[in-house]
Amino acid sequence: MLKSELINTWNLLLDNLRPKINKHSFETWFKTLQPIGYENKTLFIEVPDSFTREWLLDHYTQIIKRTLRNITHQELELKFILTEEVAYLPYKFTQNNKVDSFNQLSLINSKHTFETFVMGNSNHLTHAACLAVAQSPAKAYNPLFIYGGVGLGKTHLLHAICNYALKNNHNSKTTYTTTETFMNELINAIRENATSLFRQKYRHMDILLIDDIQFLAGKEGTQEEFFHTFNT
Repeated sequence: MLKSELINTWNLLLDNLRPKINKHSFETWFKTLQPIGYENKTLFIEVPDSFTREWLLDHYTQIIKRTLRNITHQELELKFILTEEVAYLPYKFTQNNKVDSFNQLSLINSKHTFETFVMGNSNHLTHAACLAVAQSPAKAYNPLFIYGGVGLGKTHLLHAICNYALKNNHNSKTTYTTTETFMNELINAIRENATSLFRQKYRHMDILLIDDIQFLAGKEGTQEEFFHTFNT
């Protein structure tokens, strides 16, 4: 995963933790933390001193892991690394631009919400439809196809659906991906005889969001797999 994706995932974690933790405690224990890498389903977090590390281990490990599980749909471990130890780590992402991949939710921009979307006469119905999808998955506007020109907010609204679901329904299984990623994962799954894992990943979602869906045009095999996924 690119370090920018790791940072986006970390920001999403903080956004989900903030309303659950006393403001003073959040400012004291979380403002000084930095994500420094991800390897073998373990998130490495830089902490300023041993006292902070022990306090986090004793008081916040479970809520951090639980929130990460809601975001990534994976059971992740945590490892707190002292600032003085960071320089000795081979997996520090400031030195290595890629680490193992989180769930595709790491691509979500936590700032793209319904509240920050710029409304106008031409898009208020689209905004309302997306909000309905977020509030009532698989019931309202199922499926919902968003069409529009470049830079008009389609991706923003997809991210907003994800962010709303994560904030208001912690048990919601939500996945955002791009058509390119969907196709590449399908090709790799066929090559590695792992199509069952691919289907398990995408067919057990409450909300599945695919960006740039128009790129499925002409890809008959991928279209067939997508329609099977949608109809599950």
